[in-house]
Formats: sequence, C-alpha cells, structure tokens
Amino acid sequence: MPAPTMKTHGKLAALGAMGVSAGCVAIFAFFIWVTATPPAGGIDFEHGLISRVSIGVIMTALIAVHVTFARQLFAYAKEHESR
Repeated sequence: MPAPTMKTHGKLAALGAMGVSAGCVAIFAFFIWVTATPPAGGIDFEHGLISRVSIGVIMTALIAVHVTFARQLFAYAKEHESR
C-alpha cells in the first residue's frame, strides 16, 4: 500500500482549513455575545469595544490565512485529480 501523500488528501486538508475558519467565526460570534454590555452593569462600552476590535483583528487574520490556504489546497487537489 503506498504511503498517503498530499495528492490523495488535498481536498480533505482544504475542507479542514475551511472548518477552522468556520470555527473561528463561531468563536468570535460567541465572544461578541459574551462581551455585550448588560443593562445591570459589567464591562463598559469602551473596554468592550476595544476587546472586540483587538480580538476581531486577530480572528480576521486567522480566517484570511486559512481561507487562502484552503483555496491553494483545493486548486492543488483539482490539478492532481485529472492525472
């Protein structure tokens, strides 16, 4: 049995990268929900906004990298499918 290579698992790896992107979106949505200012007190609006923006920048970078990587893997898998 030949050893598995990226040729055989490229599409699966691309789907995994897209799954990580979806997970990052879900985690960020949960973070936004958690840091929402409740009417009875809690974190004030300014600090909540600062935390949302700072985490949002990091999540956006992670999502962009994973989507770009997934697109490259899909293209690689499509190229080697026809061979």
